[in-house]
Amino acid sequence: MEKKYTEQELEDRKEAKRDMKMWISNGWELKEETPAMFIMKKNTATGWGHFWVFFLTAWFTFGIGNIIYHFSCNETKKIIK
Repeated sequence: MEKKYTEQELEDRKEAKRDMKMWISNGWELKEETPAMFIMKKNTATGWGHFWVFFLTAWFTFGIGNIIYHFSCNETKKIIK
């Protein structure tokens, strides 16, 4: 059974898709699309950040600090349709 969308719902989706494309052009990735929203993700970890975390914590974390830094820099954004 196919759901019929109203004109307002179609316009809202079109506007949300336009916003989503803007975020994609700024380096975000589309992680998931649900009927209610687009979920975007981006990792903000930098090469210099990894260098400094390694330099300051490698002696006692054996590189685990870099893994923690990488996963702690993940950001998500929800664009509601």
